[in-house]
Amino acid sequence: MSVINLISLTQKYESETPFAIAKHSTIGCGGSARAAFYPRTAEETEQLISEIQRLQIPYYVVGNMSNVLPADGCSRRVFIVTKQMKRIYETPEKNGLYVEAGASAGALLNECKRVGLSGAEFLEGIPCTLGGALYMNAGVSGAYIGDIVQSITVLREGRILSLSQAECQYSYKNSVFMENQDVLLGVRLCLHKATEEEIFRKREEYSQRRKHLPKGKSMGCVFKNPPNEMAGKLIEGTGLKGFRVGGAVISQQHANFILNDNEAKSAHVKALIKIVKNAVFAQYKIQLEEEIRYLE
Repeated sequence: MSVINLISLTQKYESETPFAIAKHSTIGCGGSARAAFYPRTAEETEQLISEIQRLQIPYYVVGNMSNVLPADGCSRRVFIVTKQMKRIYETPEKNGLYVEAGASAGALLNECKRVGLSGAEFLEGIPCTLGGALYMNAGVSGAYIGDIVQSITVLREGRILSLSQAECQYSYKNSVFMENQDVLLGVRLCLHKATEEEIFRKREEYSQRRKHLPKGKSMGCVFKNPPNEMAGKLIEGTGLKGFRVGGAVISQQHANFILNDNEAKSAHVKALIKIVKNAVFAQYKIQLEEEIRYLE
């Protein structure tokens, strides 16, 4: 990417140059990128990506960067950060909300409380934007965001489209978006009416379920649960709780969490992930699959 191309983009769009990735990722790892851009609307996102593609600049679209492991060093890509796209409003459909991709789970739940809508309480405490949640079908205890999707607005090959729930092909920690290049812009959620007391009780229930999770810099759960197994229990069974590579350590509290305990590098985290996968396979003949996303 030439300096001239970078300047032309930063003059048109709100930007951050250079972009210190570690300051924005929840694991606190990663190097730097030449620039990050913060579009405020779907239309601005469409224009920005069109310009980036015309200039043949590689890019990532990210939200809260809570389920990703960025690489060390200087990235060739620019980052498009959706967190300024955060409007939430009621739709004409009964008990519906439209939520832009950059809105946080907490902001959605607060709006649900304000308008008396229930069904998304399982997102309580998850440090994600809706775009990230929709991308990997975030959820807990058998409740997933794909279950409450009515339709999703995406940018596909320069066109803004609406996809039905069925077209999103949701399954456990998976969606069609993990296989294609769609950019998630927003979602229509199908919820139901509830009292403020009912909403509070459900949020508190999910909040209590998360109290056992480790504090500190992490990506959340690193691995998906294999069929009929719990990844954390398998890792614990290998004796790797507390095992460390550099500044990265497997949590003593929950073995499916890797913490940045002391200025960890992404290389430390990747090495620890490899050790865990090898140990679990050697002991149980089970191949763990990451639910995190690697960024180059």
